[in-house]
Amino acid sequence: MFRKIKKIAVLTCIALGSSAYCADDAAKIFNPDPKGDDVILPMPCNRIMAFRKVYTSNDPKKIKDKNYNAGSAQNKSPMSQNPNLRYVQGSFHDSHGYFFLIAKYELMAGQYDALVNSDKCDSLKLNKLSRLPAVKISYFDAMNAAHAYSLFLQQSKDSFKSENNTVAYARLASDDEWEFAARGGNAVTQSQFEANLPPMENDDLSLYAWFDGPMSANGKLQLAGLKKPNPLGIHDMLGNAQEMTLEPFKAVRTGRLLGLSGGICVRGGSYLTPKDSLSSSARTEKPLYINGGDVVANDTSTRFVLSVPVAQNTDEVKKLNSDVESLGDHDDSEDNNVLVSAKQRIEKYEAENRKAQENFKKETDALKEQNSSLNELNSNLEKKSEKLQKLNDSLLSLNDKLNHSNSELLVELKDLKDKITTANAQAESMKEVAVAANLRLGGFLCKTVNDGANTLNYYQNLLKVVKKQCESSKDRCKNLDSVNSNIALNEASLKELLTYYGDTMANARMNYSMGVFKSQLKNAKEAFGSNSRYDTYVDTYYRHLDGYKKLSKDSSKNHKLWTDECSKVGKGQK
Repeated sequence: MFRKIKKIAVLTCIALGSSAYCADDAAKIFNPDPKGDDVILPMPCNRIMAFRKVYTSNDPKKIKDKNYNAGSAQNKSPMSQNPNLRYVQGSFHDSHGYFFLIAKYELMAGQYDALVNSDKCDSLKLNKLSRLPAVKISYFDAMNAAHAYSLFLQQSKDSFKSENNTVAYARLASDDEWEFAARGGNAVTQSQFEANLPPMENDDLSLYAWFDGPMSANGKLQLAGLKKPNPLGIHDMLGNAQEMTLEPFKAVRTGRLLGLSGGICVRGGSYLTPKDSLSSSARTEKPLYINGGDVVANDTSTRFVLSVPVAQNTDEVKKLNSDVESLGDHDDSEDNNVLVSAKQRIEKYEAENRKAQENFKKETDALKEQNSSLNELNSNLEKKSEKLQKLNDSLLSLNDKLNHSNSELLVELKDLKDKITTANAQAESMKEVAVAANLRLGGFLCKTVNDGANTLNYYQNLLKVVKKQCESSKDRCKNLDSVNSNIALNEASLKELLTYYGDTMANARMNYSMGVFKSQLKNAKEAFGSNSRYDTYVDTYYRHLDGYKKLSKDSSKNHKLWTDECSKVGKGQK
């Protein structure tokens, strides 16, 4: 009978006590939205866990980690969400660069049961409720579950391994890894990464997250994976169950984290969180203990990450030590290796010159002492004169060598300083050209936004006319679909153009100060020649650039502001 069932259902079924379930059923429960690049690993009791690769750096050196701006200037809790600089690097490496593996879904109840009751597989039920996030677990329960999974992976032939063949272990996601993945990592543009929320279809958060309210979670925990994933293919990072991270909570001070470790750092919000409070930067602190026991909550779970030791063998320890020491050979903030090398050579020659002067002084003092001693001797005057002559000749020879050495050093120092001056002038000129080009591009894009808005407005007005004609006669409805199609195409084109307009500002503000843009504003306008109609568009882009860091994190509001102001310029030129 077993063979008959297997033949009809085409499933690999495993009998557990009085119940039976199939491996394909487990896959549907624990990876309801399968993708071709998912990393699937086995679990106890014939269950699985799906992971996603999050790439951090494509530099061949592990020491070159990824830095990013965490937090947000627009928040209700500065001590937990103010902007601060973070660094992240993946444990694993492939042809695309370094990456870490983060669970595609929150830890599910069926997965947690298998980890803590792996010796009772025959009594564990597998059903729809197995897909709920594992809540009402403490931080220590989560750590113990990760430990149990790590021991299982160490013994599994299907475990994930690093390039050095080290078997990966499971742990909770770090605070830095969690926010980098929640924002979309390297899969989004700079301006999209820095927004309050990752890019979403129609900017509709309800398609991606469960939050408080009758139109969403309605006060109930939901099954994992029902909503759309973020740009990295990860589900439920915002809402449903909030997630405990690996390290203790740290408050934010100016630009960095405070050196004080506290309770549990919890991320992402839950089904009890208001919609307006969900963001990639939201962080809260929970105590480890309350009323003499571990803290647990109905809306709190966690998410696993796979990792390996930073250095996995003696050779890698040597390599990392070498890479760390090499960082001291130059300033990472300097891009011009010629200037760095020149600076080092100047410092070297100045040190050699100081040493030569010290030696000269020592030799002079020694010769003076010997000369004084000879003057006090009552020996033969001829011998004394001969010795004095030799000492004086030595002193003159040493002085000549020092003068010659100083002359050569001064010539080389002047040559190096001239090269530095030239390189600095070239760098300043290139910066001015790049800034002026950015201002011209911004003005051109602002005019293009105005043109796109005018085209869209034309079709919207045309739609009103066609609808009235259609109401009077059905024979006159034939153009309705064509007009609607043109409106949809122009709306999509305008949105894509505004995203590029925002990215242009984000990249510009990240690389240059507003003082440089102000100094090149006139040059940017003159570059258009007699076509002075671009001047006002350039001025408008400059104002948008100046106010970029004060903009709303809601991209749709920013798009409307830019469209209205660029269109206002166009109307003023008619």
